[in-house]
Amino acid sequence: MKFTKTAIYILIATVMWSGIVSAEYFRWKDKDGGSQYGDQVAAEDVNSGRIKVNESGRVVEKVAPARTPEEQKRYEEEQRIAKIEQQRKAEQDAYDRVLLATFNSAQEIIDVRDERIGLIDQSIKLSRSRLRKQEMELVKLNESRNRFIDRDMEPPQWIDDNEMKVLSRIEGIERYITDKGLEKERLRRKFGEDLERYKDLSKRSLTAR
Repeated sequence: MKFTKTAIYILIATVMWSGIVSAEYFRWKDKDGGSQYGDQVAAEDVNSGRIKVNESGRVVEKVAPARTPEEQKRYEEEQRIAKIEQQRKAEQDAYDRVLLATFNSAQEIIDVRDERIGLIDQSIKLSRSRLRKQEMELVKLNESRNRFIDRDMEPPQWIDDNEMKVLSRIEGIERYITDKGLEKERLRRKFGEDLERYKDLSKRSLTAR
């Protein structure tokens, strides 16, 4: 196919115009804060940040300035805190869903709390009864020892052996009672938090309707 001179000129002009229209350039700040333009960023300014602009003057790419060591450290700390907060929120949301699915009312939470605490109180009561029995056993052993001493006789070894066993049982029961008391307080505190959270979630649900 042959082209006329006019067609060739039109073709050349079209190609040239296409090159101009599609031209893109960068805009950045140099080390002195001045604005610079070009098809390539100067090597000494590559860390200062830049934007890429198309032929229409529209920003098509934006590169932030490189962070200083202090800025990078602060950024990493912010990211770490944000990740922890995001995880905490996810865990709270999951717990809220379980809380709402488990209880149908605030009163139900109170009833379950009282039932659980009642079981602990019953366990403590039984343990204190066992403790009194062991303390009475310890009194009897001491009385037996004193009878031998009053007769100027050496108390037999079984008294000391039994006394050690009783003291060990007393220590274990007392520790159990203390642990149960702490468990009751933790349970009361936890149910208190759940109760307030449930009320808050229920109020939000009513407000959202």
